[in-house]
Amino acid sequence: MAEFTAKDVMSLKDRTNAGMMECKKALAEANGDVDKAIDLLRTWGVAKGAAPKTTEMKEGLVAAKISDDGKTGAIIRIGCQTDFVARNELFQKLLQDILGLAFKSNVSTPAEIHALPYPDNSGRTVDAVIKELIGSTVKENIAVTGVARFTASNGAVGSYVHHNGKVGALVQIDGATGDAVKALIGEVAMHVTAGMPQPAVAVDRTGIPKEVIDRETATAKEGIDAKKPPQIQEKILAGKLDKVFGEIVLVEQPFIKDDKQKVRELVAAAAKTTGSPLTIARFARLKVGEV
Repeated sequence: MAEFTAKDVMSLKDRTNAGMMECKKALAEANGDVDKAIDLLRTWGVAKGAAPKTTEMKEGLVAAKISDDGKTGAIIRIGCQTDFVARNELFQKLLQDILGLAFKSNVSTPAEIHALPYPDNSGRTVDAVIKELIGSTVKENIAVTGVARFTASNGAVGSYVHHNGKVGALVQIDGATGDAVKALIGEVAMHVTAGMPQPAVAVDRTGIPKEVIDRETATAKEGIDAKKPPQIQEKILAGKLDKVFGEIVLVEQPFIKDDKQKVRELVAAAAKTTGSPLTIARFARLKVGEV
């Protein structure tokens, strides 16, 4: 009889996202060989019709890279259909290869990434490599679904990616460099990644997209009594929008680690330390499963 422990079963479950009994059975049939057990689970998944019934890429990973001087950074999201594939070594190598490409290239969209030459000197594009991987090994949809790249001329760039690799943020702060700014970027990037009380849509109110303003205005108007005088309606509407917009712009959100402090106050404190005015120039938040 094959020898393996409950810890081996749990480890296999964590790596494959398969059920406990399936992992135990696979280890038994593979005589305790983890790699063979993984192959068995993959085969059984296909045989049982457990392959995804949708082409939607609800799984994947997020990764970021920052230059040594803290002036340039990139963040990417690659989507797939199952967490099993996201944990695959080939997928993770693809993620790192494309991250390096995004870091070196002036790109801003997934389509631009897909059109770039893959960094293996084969002459193939990123798109061609991904399609070959899908056809030969993975057998499910894979694509770059998000990318951002920032360069700061008068400031610094930093990132934070959650330990599960499912969500992360890239942040640029202008005005100064140094340890205090680097620490501030880390805190702000962590806050953006958390998305609390909800994911920010802009740095401040001037950056709120028109479609968001229009949508929130229409929603706020629905709850206002039309019988009230126009000036009262406008006052109620302004109050509702002020609350909503205060929750979705970054600098007005309560800081995730201290809800008595706004993000803008965090920035002001760092500016006092550096002796230079600091501003959050831009940010990007990427989360697996989102568009």
